[in-house]
Amino acid sequence: MGQEEMVTPGEVEVKPTEVKARKGTYVAKHNGIIYASLTGLPRTRPTAEVTGHKAHGAVPAPGSVVIARITKVMARMASAYIMCVGSKSVREKFTGTIRQQDVRATEIDKVDKHLSFRPGDIVRSLVLSLADARAYSL
Repeated sequence: MGQEEMVTPGEVEVKPTEVKARKGTYVAKHNGIIYASLTGLPRTRPTAEVTGHKAHGAVPAPGSVVIARITKVMARMASAYIMCVGSKSVREKFTGTIRQQDVRATEIDKVDKHLSFRPGDIVRSLVLSLADARAYSL
């Protein structure tokens, strides 16, 4: 990776045989690869390190409380654009989905997405998991 390329959490850095994992990185137990643990600029000689880049704001993680704007409502889910993680705004584009079964704890089958959300609504939500590279399950 070039010195000017920004990395985000989970992006592959390098193999530990080439360099040592340091600040801002971790070695995955399942494959031994060094990954970034924060958003920033990578340095890979002689150690792998990611220096945080404050201009990129907060990054959602499972267990985080987020503020999101509903962008699309479908029969079984709603899509949202994450605007804040806790009290910190995000500067990168993060999206999330709220599934029908995650709207409330009881009477899940009676949830009508079109009565629960409308495009443009602002919601407070809990991040359940990272669904893929930039989409979260809320």
